[in-house]
Amino acid sequence: MFQKISNEISLILVMATVLVVLSSVMVKLSYAQSNNDLENDMLNIHNNERAAVEVPPVTWSSSLAADSQSWADHLTTLGLVCDPARAEQVPPKPICDAASHGAKNENIASGVAELYTPEEFAQMWADEKAKYDAGQRSGLGIGHYTAMVWKNTQEIGCGFASSGQMDFLVCRYNPPGNIAGQTPY
Repeated sequence: MFQKISNEISLILVMATVLVVLSSVMVKLSYAQSNNDLENDMLNIHNNERAAVEVPPVTWSSSLAADSQSWADHLTTLGLVCDPARAEQVPPKPICDAASHGAKNENIASGVAELYTPEEFAQMWADEKAKYDAGQRSGLGIGHYTAMVWKNTQEIGCGFASSGQMDFLVCRYNPPGNIAGQTPY
C-alpha cells in the first residue's frame, strides 16, 4: 500500500515540477510591458526629440501598434540569434541587426534578450541625432532618428516582443518619413 501511495505522490510531484517549469518558460516568452507603458514611453521619447527640433508631436495609433506588435511577434518565430561577430558594439552591450523589415514605414531594433528595455532601444534611435547634427544628411546611421522626427509624421504605434534569445522593438509611422530628396524638418 505504501509503495502505491509513494508512486502516486512521486507522479504528482513530477507533474507539478513540469507544470512549474513550463509556466515559468511561458511567462519568460510572453514578457512585455503593458501596452499603456509602451505607448507612454514611446510617445515621450519621440515627442521629446520632435520638440527639440520644433516639429509637432505625434499621437498613438492603435492600428499601427497592432501592426507593429504583429511584426515583432513574427520576428520571434524566425529563430534569429544575435551573432556576436556581426553585432554592433554599443558599450557596454551589443546591439543586433538581424531583423528584416515588414514595412517601409518602420524602425526596428533588436538585441540579446533582456539586455535592453524598449526605451533604451528607442533612445539609441534618438542618439543618431549626433551623426545628423555633425553634417551627415543621409546614409547609414541616421534613418531611425530622421523617421522619429519627420515633420509630416502624425502617428506612431509600436510593439515589443521577445523570443527568449532576442528582443525586438518595432515602431511604425504614418505618414512615413525618410522620403528621398526631402529633409526631416
